[in-house]
Amino acid sequence: MSSTTKTTKFIAAAAAAAAVLTGATACGSTGKKTNGDITGAQSTAPTATASASASPTPTQNPGAPAINLPADYTVDIQFKPGDDATKKAAADGLAYALRAFNEAMATGDVNRPAMVYAYTGAAGGYMNQAITQLNSRNQTISGSDRYYALTIDTKDPKTVVAAYCEDQSKAYAKDKGTGKVLTTTPSPNDYTDWTTGLTLSDKGVWQVSSTQAEKGSTRCQSVS
Repeated sequence: MSSTTKTTKFIAAAAAAAAVLTGATACGSTGKKTNGDITGAQSTAPTATASASASPTPTQNPGAPAINLPADYTVDIQFKPGDDATKKAAADGLAYALRAFNEAMATGDVNRPAMVYAYTGAAGGYMNQAITQLNSRNQTISGSDRYYALTIDTKDPKTVVAAYCEDQSKAYAKDKGTGKVLTTTPSPNDYTDWTTGLTLSDKGVWQVSSTQAEKGSTRCQSVS
């Protein structure tokens, strides 16, 4: 394996997995996303505005599994959906799901209770493949992953589409055997524009049901 391959950001596998599991190219030569599995996705941007300030710790549903992240890894979620009750609850569900995914990436366990709780449908399969690919390289995660610029479009009381950015310029893969952090030089590909569908389950849990990624997003490089 070349040194370039070794230092590839761990999420690159996830972006590739998205195209396989949604049956559409998540990020082609133009860098554009396709609507794929996103229920109710529109060509126009959602109307909610983003905030650069970090939000308080998301509200966690009673009975939601605890999430434990490595001491050397931080998930920095800067979502502020406003006062709308549905959007706030969905944003909290998304924030929990992102932390659950990072916990599963760190442990290499696709069956972590928080993952089962937070993901459903095609999104669950996509995320599981990304975790499996990282684990197959005997790698975990280190550093800091930032999520920001959230917008939420409510389709009905039980369906929303969330768009947000991810900055992985300080997030890295780490070899489990040696403990070596595989640092990389910051690049446009560190910025990913996500479009995610969330549905409200019969148990009142907002779950991620579909997701798409556009790596190298110019939008996500231009907003904070």
